Amino acid sequence: MIIHSTQKAGAAGLEDHSAKGLVAMSAYDAPFDSERVYRYTVPPGLETQIVIRTLPNAECRVYSAKNDGPKLSAYSDPDGFLELSVRPLAESDEIAQWCVDAATGNASAQHLLEIRSSHQPTQQMPLPPAQARPVPKRGARSIPPLELDDCLSLSDEELFERGYPSRPNPEIAPSAFDSWRRFVSAPVTFVEPNIVSRPDVSRTRRDLDQDADPRSFQESNNWSGYQVLANTGTFDYVYGEWLLPPALAGTFNKKTFSTLWIGLDGSGTPDLVQAGTEGDGILAGVTFMSFFYPWTLLLPQQDSAQMINNFPMKVGDRIMWSLFTAADAASHPSINGALAIFSILNNGTGQYSRVTTPRGSTTVLGAQADWIMERPTVNGGHADLANYGTATIKDPTAYAENPTRLVRYLDGNSDEITMVSPDERLLSTVTPVDITTMQFTWHNFA
Repeated sequence: MIIHSTQKAGAAGLEDHSAKGLVAMSAYDAPFDSERVYRYTVPPGLETQIVIRTLPNAECRVYSAKNDGPKLSAYSDPDGFLELSVRPLAESDEIAQWCVDAATGNASAQHLLEIRSSHQPTQQMPLPPAQARPVPKRGARSIPPLELDDCLSLSDEELFERGYPSRPNPEIAPSAFDSWRRFVSAPVTFVEPNIVSRPDVSRTRRDLDQDADPRSFQESNNWSGYQVLANTGTFDYVYGEWLLPPALAGTFNKKTFSTLWIGLDGSGTPDLVQAGTEGDGILAGVTFMSFFYPWTLLLPQQDSAQMINNFPMKVGDRIMWSLFTAADAASHPSINGALAIFSILNNGTGQYSRVTTPRGSTTVLGAQADWIMERPTVNGGHADLANYGTATIKDPTAYAENPTRLVRYLDGNSDEITMVSPDERLLSTVTPVDITTMQFTWHNFA
């Protein structure tokens, strides 16, 4: 058991482990070991990615071996890789020990992660392997880069058939098109999404009185960001890109959550179409541990976040999200389309994925376009907001129908939303940088 491994974590045990060649071996190369010990030195004050090899599609609990703090919920991918982000507050001689308990329906595994915070690695506790993340083994295919002429001349249907992500309209949204063009001009990997429902994490709308003007409600307990308001049937496409921000906890708020997303509707409407990235963090001793993932959601028919557990990301990766409603993934956006289509691109890995969700009986009003930082609802209540520092959304744009045109976040009837706690503590604000960029600032946990 893992406790036995912990008891062997003295100098002699470390030397023996190193002699077996297991200390510096990447989790990508190592065979699966249900009681594997990982020992690394990581620099203080910086986000460091740690990869653990465990059971495929496992729900994992990550917590201090002292069992004196909260537990972080994380999930491994279909190949059994679990990616965590570690950030020690300061240099320390104390070895931080973290337990990782993984479980599926019929199996379980336990691992020990030992972290030494220093700028000087040792032979027994080296830096984590500096190895590029591999292409997923399941549900992934490589796609060759596109030439500029093809970026412009291929039809949407041809791009879809060849496996490329949805192309922003170069005439309506030239900046978003340029980001897309740079992405597909390098080798691309399409990842078939592996969806895991997160029943513990849900999203909530901005509740308004039936006859209220959303512009009169510029404070929210769970949202901060911008929302462009229009008539029903206006918007059918939303786009935004950002660098994945950190998700840090605090001395008195040791488990925190934050999610950055784009969407359609959600203020006083029955529907809400969303896609974003979430960061969940805990603090034990002087070390932060975080888990990041992308997600989609279509309210009201889905009641919890739909996590893509095989699309890795780390702090600083440039993420590009688009969502729209259409008849199919190769069609032009249409409010009356039968599908909600979500596309995510990660410039840090060269990977992208697409989630297609039947609209069913949900009527997408298309009256609001959203770019939001949220503290999600966790186990029925608003979570403490993770310290994300500052974050920006670039090219926050939407398409409007009849006539088809580009709408930027400051165009027209634009609502700036500030997140405050029920006791009026300022939690998160947003400010315009320019017409193409908004900036979020964290203030308090709760």
